[in-house]
Amino acid sequence: MPVITPPESSAEAYKCGLASLEQRSYQQAAAYFQAAIDLEQKASGKNGGMRYLSYLGLALNFAQGRSEEGLRMCEQAAKREFFDAEVFCNLGIVYLRNRQRGPAFAAFHRGLALKPRHRRILEEMSRYERRSSPTFTFLARDHALNVLFGRIKARWRGFLDRFATNEA
Repeated sequence: MPVITPPESSAEAYKCGLASLEQRSYQQAAAYFQAAIDLEQKASGKNGGMRYLSYLGLALNFAQGRSEEGLRMCEQAAKREFFDAEVFCNLGIVYLRNRQRGPAFAAFHRGLALKPRHRRILEEMSRYERRSSPTFTFLARDHALNVLFGRIKARWRGFLDRFATNEA
């Protein structure tokens, strides 16, 4: 991890970590979040700061790509701090980066249940909208023709995606 200026408190380290995340300095952000966790442990003598752990997992995931360690940290934070929408937002983002859309949307929905107007969750969900519009818009989504042609479109897209990756 990169060398950082030692913060005075866990809250200060957390703020510096957030600033580093915004600047896309993911290794530095991870170092600040780790410092926040360490300072919190020194101050309270126990494992606290699940939000810090969640952000550490997010920063590691961004820094290392599909990081299993980052995913485990976010899952652990969500299990312990289950009333914090921010933790579920980070968990959902990490799931998306690990190509696990189902659990990601479940985490996002859990976060929205806690805080219905959470800006980051709403942005992520709109960016990764699950469903495309029905093939025949004048029919109901669950109509047999829409279901059949929707499956055909999905298979065709999958075929084209595989073909495009083989050509590249």
